Amino acid sequence: MEEVRSPHVGSPVLSRHPSDDTIPSALRAGSPVVERTSSDEERRPPFKRHSTSGSSRISQLFPSLPDSVVVPTSEGPSSRRTSYHYPSAPPPEPLYQIPPAPAPPNFHEDTSYTSVPINFDGHHHSQAATPQRSATRRLLDQLGSRRSARSRGVNYNRLDDEESGMGRGRLKHVDEMDEIIGYDLSGFDGTPLRGLGTGDAGSSQRERDIDEAGFAAEYHRLEAQLGAGMTSILEVPFTQREGTQSQSCVPVAAQIRAEQTNTVVAVPEVVMDNNEPSGLDLESLEGRGLTRGLDQIQPSSTKSYYFPPDPDMPAWRPFSMGAPWLSVLVSIALVLAGLQEFLCQLSLRRVNADPQGGLVKFKKPQELTVLEYFTWKYAPVLFFVIYGIMWQMTDYEVKRLEAFYQLSKKTGATAAESLNMDYTTFLSWLVPLRALRHKHYAVVYASISTLVASGLVPILQSASVSVFPDKEERKENEWKSIRIEPAWSRAVTVCLVLVAVLGCVLIYEMRRKSGLLSDPKGIAGVAAMATRSHILTDFQGLDTASLDDIHKQLRHRRYILHRSSLWQGEYISNSHDKIEEHSTDPRPLMLRLRAGVAYITFIILFIITIPLLIFVEGATKVTETLPFFLTTLAIAIKLLWGTLNSDVRMLEPFLILSRRHAPPETLTLDYTGTNPLFLPIKAFLNKHYLVALVGIGAILTEVLTVCVSSFSVDGRRFLPGRGHNSSDSPDNVDETFKSFWISFGLVMGILSILVSIAVLVYTKRSHKFMPRQVGTMASILAFIYQSKMLITFVDTERFNSTRMTRHLEQQGKTYGLGWLRGRDGNTVCGIDEEELLANYVYKKNFGDAIIQPNQVGAWENW
Repeated sequence: MEEVRSPHVGSPVLSRHPSDDTIPSALRAGSPVVERTSSDEERRPPFKRHSTSGSSRISQLFPSLPDSVVVPTSEGPSSRRTSYHYPSAPPPEPLYQIPPAPAPPNFHEDTSYTSVPINFDGHHHSQAATPQRSATRRLLDQLGSRRSARSRGVNYNRLDDEESGMGRGRLKHVDEMDEIIGYDLSGFDGTPLRGLGTGDAGSSQRERDIDEAGFAAEYHRLEAQLGAGMTSILEVPFTQREGTQSQSCVPVAAQIRAEQTNTVVAVPEVVMDNNEPSGLDLESLEGRGLTRGLDQIQPSSTKSYYFPPDPDMPAWRPFSMGAPWLSVLVSIALVLAGLQEFLCQLSLRRVNADPQGGLVKFKKPQELTVLEYFTWKYAPVLFFVIYGIMWQMTDYEVKRLEAFYQLSKKTGATAAESLNMDYTTFLSWLVPLRALRHKHYAVVYASISTLVASGLVPILQSASVSVFPDKEERKENEWKSIRIEPAWSRAVTVCLVLVAVLGCVLIYEMRRKSGLLSDPKGIAGVAAMATRSHILTDFQGLDTASLDDIHKQLRHRRYILHRSSLWQGEYISNSHDKIEEHSTDPRPLMLRLRAGVAYITFIILFIITIPLLIFVEGATKVTETLPFFLTTLAIAIKLLWGTLNSDVRMLEPFLILSRRHAPPETLTLDYTGTNPLFLPIKAFLNKHYLVALVGIGAILTEVLTVCVSSFSVDGRRFLPGRGHNSSDSPDNVDETFKSFWISFGLVMGILSILVSIAVLVYTKRSHKFMPRQVGTMASILAFIYQSKMLITFVDTERFNSTRMTRHLEQQGKTYGLGWLRGRDGNTVCGIDEEELLANYVYKKNFGDAIIQPNQVGAWENW
């Protein structure tokens, strides 16, 4: 059944007799003939046709509009009504044609109303009323007929004509309704129509113009809000003057102008002859406002933008970056350093007083209480591991938000220092070197403190505690004592003092303002900041570009975070930024299959090494000489697992989007800043079970470090058949039978679990489902620069994550990562609301099989 467009509200079209227009006007009840000179449509000025993107584009942009909307059609002299289908396609041919109406009957000359009904017959005329009836009587009959018609509510409802408001009555003995023609006010399918006044070709064209003009106006109104912040920019042109400042002084002068006028100042880049000095005219405070739309600014624009200081710049930061939390970390470091030195001094004094003494004396480990034994074997390393986790919470946030701190500076930052910077997926022990190169000192302080507190301090502390005498000299029923080795202990103290100093400097660094009102979580947090300026024009054509290509295109400009929005800053004509070579592999390093095989092999070798060093005769000399050897290997496993954990957490929302039809909360999903202890619970509640397993593995690596630190014994003494003589009695060692096997079982079990989780991770996450790595803001902006969903984020830059999630859920849309039709009509790869054109397949360009709207000579080449 053909689709029939619904009429406007308030003007329902009643079903009409197909032969209405063939009945003389005088016989229409209550409708005398009214001459009409011209229709409303003929008096309406013509509309100019606007180019739109078609029905699919409108339906995606304006989901609130019905599928079919009818506009008033033109009226010819016969005042007929016509219904057109959507203007993107010509009216379809109906399935059948309504047969023409029969010829009208012959009527008597006198067509005025009389009290005696006229009998219409196709073969003879009915006798007329008596001629003696008075004119007054006939007039009263006509008035009565009109009154009765109005009382019955009969109305043809002709749109915009003079007869539509006049009452009409049905002629007696005349069947005016031959057939009922269906219609649907809600825009659903109705009965096909043909012949109900199609109108001329010119009228149809005007109706299509009106329809498309309405849709185009609504689309341009919404799209014009993108980059709306550019309307308040003051554009200051260069003027040639003698004796003015050189071109190098322009940024300073423009910044002064911006501060004086409290307005964003735009200065075009002009290539000048060195022999012709020129400058920026700062005498006049008047400029030209920039009101151009987003599509009118070219990506190669060389204008520089200078911003006035924001007196109310927000300074949001997470709790783990605040002064109270950092003060607690500094205090703990100082307390632990003092405690370590106190124990060292106490041990030395007791050794001086008693050559066989130490912190604790015992003959058999069983003589110690559970608290004493736990404090000796596990508590020191456990405390330092927990302290390292506390620093990791701060380290994650500092690395994640440093780019925003750089953008919030007075003149902004280059793309290499902000938009293209990624610390979260980088190897943790190399982060300080990269941060030092870019002068991101807050990252340097936080990352060094975390590495020292969570990695180096536990290793040194495990080596600082020893049992006197040595294994070769220990005898049954002789005193044994726990001592602190001064050299290793002083190294622990120095490291803790270093952490405290770095923490104090970090507190000073955190006085900076971030320019953020709330946590910029996920893809939505970045998209909301990119709707007020023209920053997205710099990402033209970068939807599938590599990280190196993105850096090449963005290195000629500085960027700034101003009033919670990202803006273009100063144009850099001669950029000296060195382009770092990045791998074209879209997977982070630790999620590549080669790295995975090497990492799993390393864990398996560690599983094999532990029994060899404990139970093989002669191999125990390694642990005796290097008591921190096993602890060092466990720390290496922990650090590598931390990098793997960060990669999995960062990729999770993009993986969900690549599977298509993702819920709205996916755009605000962000695990990178989640507390490591709470991560498994949060991921499990979100049904992201692999992320939860990896988070559990991260906690297990901390337990592994604690358990491995106690392995400095000869395990042969605890095997069956050993320990029957006094020289090999289990009492001669610093482990009990139960504690040894519990620790050994925990270590082997944890390592086996880590291998299983790692195999599962590389099975599920080692495939390539994106064109590049996505750890940077620039990579996200390159995915959304042509997305229609950007309209959803207009005026949301001040929303927090909870309000943003609620806002997206109210839209009732789903989202995906794949090939889409951009706002310019071209096919690009990105993140947008559904429906997308196709899924993304690595290194397969879906756009190559489609003729692009701006492709020159497309049909000829095709």
